[in-house]
Amino acid sequence: MNEFALWGLIILELIKTGAYIYGLYVLRKLIRSFFRNKLYTKLQIASLNLGGRLICLSVILGAVSEFLKKMILDNRITLNFGMEFSFSSFWIILAFGIFLIFLAKVFQNARQLKKENELTI
Repeated sequence: MNEFALWGLIILELIKTGAYIYGLYVLRKLIRSFFRNKLYTKLQIASLNLGGRLICLSVILGAVSEFLKKMILDNRITLNFGMEFSFSSFWIILAFGIFLIFLAKVFQNARQLKKENELTI
């Protein structure tokens, strides 16, 4: 086994785990900001967007890492596009990340409408 490839896998796993943990931290800050009873703030929009992007990044890096592990450690190449029906599924977590990004866009539009409404009154 190539030592360079092993270090590459370790670094990839660390980046993936760091992105996932930081994404959860950002979402934790977001939930705390909801408890202050203020909606559509810039912090909430940025947190939703960043949290969704970090979760998508960590899921994609996890899939790349699994592919590289099989290729380097087992000396075989396999691609699996099957559907797994659990909450830890690649597709479910990726959809959750994309949903958070979409929700950030909805919050951004709602913030703009709220500003226009406040100017009208």
